[in-house]
Amino acid sequence: MSTAVHRAVVRDRVTEILREGATLVEGRVYRARTWPVQEREQSLLLVYGWQEELKRLGGTSAQSRFQASFILGVEARVRDRSRDEEEVEAELEALTGQVRDLVLTSADLQMGPGRLIERVEGVKTTLGIDTKSSELALGRGLVAFELIWPETFDVIQPDPACCDGFGLALRPVPAPSAP
Repeated sequence: MSTAVHRAVVRDRVTEILREGATLVEGRVYRARTWPVQEREQSLLLVYGWQEELKRLGGTSAQSRFQASFILGVEARVRDRSRDEEEVEAELEALTGQVRDLVLTSADLQMGPGRLIERVEGVKTTLGIDTKSSELALGRGLVAFELIWPETFDVIQPDPACCDGFGLALRPVPAPSAP
């Protein structure tokens, strides 16, 4: 499976895990980079890929082994018509905590024959509350998971029959003469 396909499968599975288990959002979990919701809806989650890095672990000229590191972002939003920042913060803390726990304890991601990742290398949660509007307080949180899995790439070898009859000969090239 290619890296891009694997990332998409991981995002899809995390989205399913959160739809099934994140009771605070009542199924409002989206896998995109934009919010497909109306303002009246409150707590919701957005799952997206952020960054990927491949580090070579070794191999041969015909095959290279890498460790793939992928940052998966789960953005949370909560709204409260009251401007009670403490209430919004508590709701945001509960929601991001639920997201963190569901992903970290998912057997589907890390165990069994169908496991998608080798491990979760780290988790970073960032919270913020915006009260610029006089009508509502908006809480935004980001839970960023660093997910690790192995990748192996095979170098496609040319067909030896394609090069029959062609030889490579090196000869010295004389230096240009001065005018």
